[in-house]
Amino acid sequence: MGLIEKASGGVDDPFGALGEPLPEEKPAAAAPQFDLDFASLAAQGFYNPGDRSSRLSLELRAIKRGLLRRLGLRNASGEKRMIRKGGRQRNLVMVTSTRPGEGKTFCSINLALSLACEEEMEVLLVDADTPRPKVRAHFDLPASKGLTDRLLDPTLSAAALSLKARQAPLSVLPEGSPVPRAADLFGSAEAQRLFNELSLRRAGRLVIIDAPPVLATTEAVMLARHVDEVIFVVEADATPEAGVSAALDELLDANPSVSLLLNRCLIGPGGAYYGSYGDYGRSQDDTSTGGAGSAPSEQ
Repeated sequence: MGLIEKASGGVDDPFGALGEPLPEEKPAAAAPQFDLDFASLAAQGFYNPGDRSSRLSLELRAIKRGLLRRLGLRNASGEKRMIRKGGRQRNLVMVTSTRPGEGKTFCSINLALSLACEEEMEVLLVDADTPRPKVRAHFDLPASKGLTDRLLDPTLSAAALSLKARQAPLSVLPEGSPVPRAADLFGSAEAQRLFNELSLRRAGRLVIIDAPPVLATTEAVMLARHVDEVIFVVEADATPEAGVSAALDELLDANPSVSLLLNRCLIGPGGAYYGSYGDYGRSQDDTSTGGAGSAPSEQ
């Protein structure tokens, strides 16, 4: 049986589980801010809002189009849909991979930057890869309290722990303090409450969660149970099919809405990179194609 045939089913409620609406929580006045160093980010291979005709920008648009349509934030023609009043939006997205080094953090950051800078969407980027966090380093952010601290101490505010970019509607919730068993935290009732809160608190905000690789720890599967969409990054011509199949089996058991992003796929005489963004958890009629660009070698 092929990989695509393994995936079946879908999401019955296009808006996800409902919840009681929460009053919008404004970021704390003392919450730290940071500057987006676009020159440094571009040098690392990330999205540059000053070069919107680049191959990476074009590929990210295709990825965003498919993602926002599946989340119910765009219609089939790409037009914005009204934000649902009351109840939980479909706005929690997790990015993972089979193993380290396939470019998942590269894809998480690029997607967050492109949505915030080009679509002007409010985005919260959460670094949940507690064993090997990378997000802070790419943005040159200092170590600080973050996700794990909030889960251990519910009196802490996720908004106060987040760092807000000055140039775009982008915030980063760092990984937080090292913990010995993050999987237990991510599988807890407090984690469910936190992710529901992140979804409900600010209407129109998209939450992108950079998770550990599936086969490296059990944390990605625990996190997948809390989100609306899973983006599964696969390095073309590098990841063994058996590994992809095993990781997909685990993800689909936790969440039926999984999309594949094929990264670093070399085509054409000029050596251009592209990616394919295909939907595993639903009918292949709803599949869109796009790209991921050439990810640097990272987790």
